[in-house]
Amino acid sequence: MKTKPIIAIALLISAVLLAARVVPGTSADQFKEGKYIHVDNIVIQFDKTDATVNIDYHLSPFAQAYISLFGSKNLEPKIKEIFSEFHEVQIQNIGRSSASLQILNVSREEDGNYLCDPYELGVQSDVVTFVYPPKGTKKSYENVKVTPPVFYVLNEKT
Repeated sequence: MKTKPIIAIALLISAVLLAARVVPGTSADQFKEGKYIHVDNIVIQFDKTDATVNIDYHLSPFAQAYISLFGSKNLEPKIKEIFSEFHEVQIQNIGRSSASLQILNVSREEDGNYLCDPYELGVQSDVVTFVYPPKGTKKSYENVKVTPPVFYVLNEKT
């Protein structure tokens, strides 16, 4: 077994962790209780009964080093955990600081009116923004752990 690659990886991780200690703007309070992801913003854009979700987050220094070494695909379980109350979540893309997903059947429809029930998120988000059809009207909420009930109307002419 070659020890040079192991030593190089250990030094790289140590350097990243040391640099993260010196870099301002990273608060230890954001990552307490073993949580390695802090959700900054979630945008939920409704389309009939489905929704497209874009999530912006930042990771603890150790998680950043881990993702640099092994790839952002390892964040998939955590992203799914955040949206575990939603029944049909399809992850489209995961990056180092953002992810996009599709949630199917998040709302129910009756006579052109749509209702999305409240859902508890797996973490608290600094901001959650809802984008309502058909005109793209936006409404934002701060420090959200449970989404509010959402009602919207589509005026489609066929």
